[in-house]
Amino acid sequence: MAPPKKGFKGFGEWDPTPLQKEVPAAPKEDSKPNPAPEKQQSPRGGSRRSSNSTTSKQQSLNPKPQFPKVERAQPPRVLTQGSGASRGPLRPPVPKQKYSNIVLEERPSTTLTAAQKVKRVKGIYWITGIGVYALSSYGVYLYIQYGKAVKLNEENEKQYRLGMKIKPEIDTNKVYENISGKYDSNVRWSEFFMGMPLLRRWMMLGLQGDVLEASAGTGRNNSYYPVRNCNSVTMVDSSPNMLKIAKDDFERRYPRYGHISFAPQDAGQPIKSPSGEGFDRVIQTMGLCSQKCPVETLRNLEQHCKPGGKILLLEHGRSHYEWLNNILDAYVLDHARNWGCFWNRDIGGLLEESGLVVTKISRFHLGTTWLIEASPRPRKQDRTAEPGSESK
Repeated sequence: MAPPKKGFKGFGEWDPTPLQKEVPAAPKEDSKPNPAPEKQQSPRGGSRRSSNSTTSKQQSLNPKPQFPKVERAQPPRVLTQGSGASRGPLRPPVPKQKYSNIVLEERPSTTLTAAQKVKRVKGIYWITGIGVYALSSYGVYLYIQYGKAVKLNEENEKQYRLGMKIKPEIDTNKVYENISGKYDSNVRWSEFFMGMPLLRRWMMLGLQGDVLEASAGTGRNNSYYPVRNCNSVTMVDSSPNMLKIAKDDFERRYPRYGHISFAPQDAGQPIKSPSGEGFDRVIQTMGLCSQKCPVETLRNLEQHCKPGGKILLLEHGRSHYEWLNNILDAYVLDHARNWGCFWNRDIGGLLEESGLVVTKISRFHLGTTWLIEASPRPRKQDRTAEPGSESK
């Protein structure tokens, strides 16, 4: 075995990497600058640099090592906001398309430009200004109407008291017969903006069993009927024309529902139920304002409601505020002539006088709209037949 060479310090310091095993180390170059190549005289006396042969000799004497090229993965290039290539908003790098026949659409940027921000602010200002203008105009209108209503009401009461003017008797049935064809189209938008469809739907949610709807009108509650929970539905109204419209609309909406009956009569008269034992739910919307005897109507509905049943009412009448009541009092006769409705009746006083057990009252529209839930008073049941039925 040959002895180790000079300067060998042991195998502990010798740990070549695979690259060092395969590629020899490059020789160190002298730190001294290479002398300039000698100039050779050309036959014509001119000077030129060394030829290519001299250069190749020097390269052979000092060969440069050749390392294998290793390609490194380049990180994705992201443009910053301050770079000159892009001054717009930052966007994530778009992934490369895997398939040439699929075109990827760029997602629109959610960042608003200065012009878009200004446009949005202007829109908010416009909407706010229109709202303030509408509210102020409506307030001025109410103030003017209030002044006129106070003077008109005082003059009417004076004439009624002195006998110079007699309160006219208005037959609401005739009014409804005349306006039945255009009633829905006239009240549709006013009810929509007042949120009446929501109140109607809310009232109709708990219907079940045998249902009686008094003062059904043109059937504006038909679209909210939970017919799957109703064993039968009975509708009554004093206007035959309006009840016919309600009948046609109900049959169009629920063609397979056969447990429905219609009776053109006043809600204060005896009403026959399918079972002969009364109704589980009794509802009425905007009916007390047009009844000749509203207290008697409420008592009649109570008699036709089963013990443990519910009476649901959606009515309109006097407000919380006296200034609004003055307006209702002044224009009540004109409103009754046009719509068959006395809109200034005290709904709370009518309920108290009728004797119903009121369990819940909710009021809307400055107190003029009443949503009422009541139940009949406890009574002794000597027989199961409803009032007005004949026992054999």
